[in-house]
Amino acid sequence: MKIPFVKMHGNGNDFVIVDNTRLQVTYNKKIIERLSNRRTGIGCDQFIFLEKSKDFDIFMKIFNSNGEEAEMCGNAARCVASLIIAGNNKKIIKIETISVTLIGKLEKDNEISISLNIPEQKLDKIIDRKHVKENKVNLGFVSSLLKEGIIVNMGNPHVVFFTEDLNNIDLEKFGPAIEKNNIFKKGINVEVVEIKSRDVIKVKFWERGAGTTLSCGSGVLAAFYASYIEKKCSSYVKVLLPIGSVNANLKNTDLTLTGAPEVSFLGEFSYE
Repeated sequence: MKIPFVKMHGNGNDFVIVDNTRLQVTYNKKIIERLSNRRTGIGCDQFIFLEKSKDFDIFMKIFNSNGEEAEMCGNAARCVASLIIAGNNKKIIKIETISVTLIGKLEKDNEISISLNIPEQKLDKIIDRKHVKENKVNLGFVSSLLKEGIIVNMGNPHVVFFTEDLNNIDLEKFGPAIEKNNIFKKGINVEVVEIKSRDVIKVKFWERGAGTTLSCGSGVLAAFYASYIEKKCSSYVKVLLPIGSVNANLKNTDLTLTGAPEVSFLGEFSYE
């Protein structure tokens, strides 16, 4: 069976997106893992299936490149919103995921903003309370450079660290040990932040189930939110990434990520 797809990315964080509203393809971990492989498949950080939603414009089903399901993905939502907005002549849409509802909006210069209400910061589903002092966890036993982390719920689990120089942080080395540490109940996404100024931050990412990525939408928001609650930045920041930048801001209780998603190519694959 030939399945059409569109390959898109947000600042290098890339996705294979399938409109499954009519096809109704069943999910297969091994096939998703094979197709996500950058040497033998299409290659992507996450595999996205679009489904019908009862109450919103679309339901976004998210799988990491290892075939495991993820709860939320901000950059994928940017890409999906751009497709639906362009295809339906809308300026604002609502995207449902298994954990949060995201609002996508067309901004100037064809940028897309994705907003969500700050998720409830109950951390019991992320980490055993005996390891946490308020929202902070000490992981100095993994790396002396990444000691105290801020636990953030962005609809998916994150731990955010701060450093004076991102060049000193090798997430290829430390990422797996943090992600899979048994103090986290279902693994964790990792962000390391360098504060450049009150209005500019720089971030590195290790994504649960995908490894190092050039960007991560929920990771950008987690990094920004952790920086903000620690009083390290203002309520509106520019986030520097390996490819380009995005903006993140907090207004009332809404977090917003804004940037321009891009189409890489269209194609078909055999799903069997």
